[in-house]
Amino acid sequence: MSSGSPRVLRTLNERATLELLLRSGPLTRGELESLTGLSKASAAEVLRRLEAARLVKKGGRKPGSAGPAAHMWALDGSCCHVAGVDVTPDALDVAVADLTGQVVGEHRMATPGIHDPIGSLAAAVGEAARAAGLRTGDLDQVVIGMPGVVDVVGDRLDSVIQLPSWEHVHDLAPLRARLGNDRVRMENDVNLVAVEEMVKGAAREAESFALFWLGQGIGAGVVLKGALWRGATGRGGEIGSIVVPDPVERGRVLGPEGGSLDSILGAEAVLRLARAHGLAADATPIAETGTETGAGRGAMAASTADSTARAAADVLREAVADGHTAFLESLAARMAVGVIAVVGVIDPDLVVLGGSLCAAGGEELRRMVAVRLAATSLARTPLALSTVSGNAVRAGAVEFALDIAREQVFKAGTAGR
Repeated sequence: MSSGSPRVLRTLNERATLELLLRSGPLTRGELESLTGLSKASAAEVLRRLEAARLVKKGGRKPGSAGPAAHMWALDGSCCHVAGVDVTPDALDVAVADLTGQVVGEHRMATPGIHDPIGSLAAAVGEAARAAGLRTGDLDQVVIGMPGVVDVVGDRLDSVIQLPSWEHVHDLAPLRARLGNDRVRMENDVNLVAVEEMVKGAAREAESFALFWLGQGIGAGVVLKGALWRGATGRGGEIGSIVVPDPVERGRVLGPEGGSLDSILGAEAVLRLARAHGLAADATPIAETGTETGAGRGAMAASTADSTARAAADVLREAVADGHTAFLESLAARMAVGVIAVVGVIDPDLVVLGGSLCAAGGEELRRMVAVRLAATSLARTPLALSTVSGNAVRAGAVEFALDIAREQVFKAGTAGR
């Protein structure tokens, strides 16, 4: 036996205990002994070390037992903190959570037409950290959700069409310097929603699934065997540029050679389709500001796109409520083209329909897409509506950051304290 083996075994026992407390919540020492297979003396020693390292703490006594109530042990969430950020054209939304996932600080900053995106983001993260009683350098991980193409390691922003004020931002070095923290990375926003779906949403029981996202833009988040799949360059899931035929207006919208999926499923395309079916479907016009600056034009473009997405969601809800079956069937036919492309490549256990337009179409639209999918020769992949609520991008960013932080904390155990 090598001289390092006892230390390795000690760390493995600590990790098993920490992971069990994360999954199960507070447990007594006896329950830990039973679930881990550790002896009474070994379990006691593991808990002693973890408590001294401030990784676990006593969490009250077990109720309802005969005789003296046994101490409960729980993860000490204060040993580690992470931040998750949702970046949109209108706001920066930040949450700080401890190791257990409990949100302990948050901050939302309105950012219409910002001129200094890095400075604004650093300020927003700083305010959320202060609300948690921390400095930005204390954060073990910071994950930023962006509606754009992020490289596979999360260091570089390659494309950010929906955020014109971020067009000149390509890497995180300036932000890391402002935060005094190198543990910062970016991730595509739809990918982060897929993470939240995997942890708390409709895909909790699926080993592999695809999130088909339809909102202001179109995209997909893919989880394979429990891990987020980004592709070789980070462009995995960027399905809006896939060239497809239009099953509704073949040869008119796309031409004889087809066109992009975004051109038939983007919010503006949904409004055009609604108008073609006689529905009133116009985006609320955005007032002219008279500004000629790049930031001003970018803010107007982003606001117009957001207004278009809201209008498309509104007309979808009205169509479902009023029973406009022809319009819904046409939209479902277009959606099925995109879903079939995803299913045909990765053959997932489940496809989750998410985004504001899928939510607006609800169960009726989901059913119509499922019927289209069932008529193909592909596997009968189940379709489910997204069940995550609130800001799913921010929540997914927190979960993603926690996954990284927990792996580091659990792998190191007391040796890393």
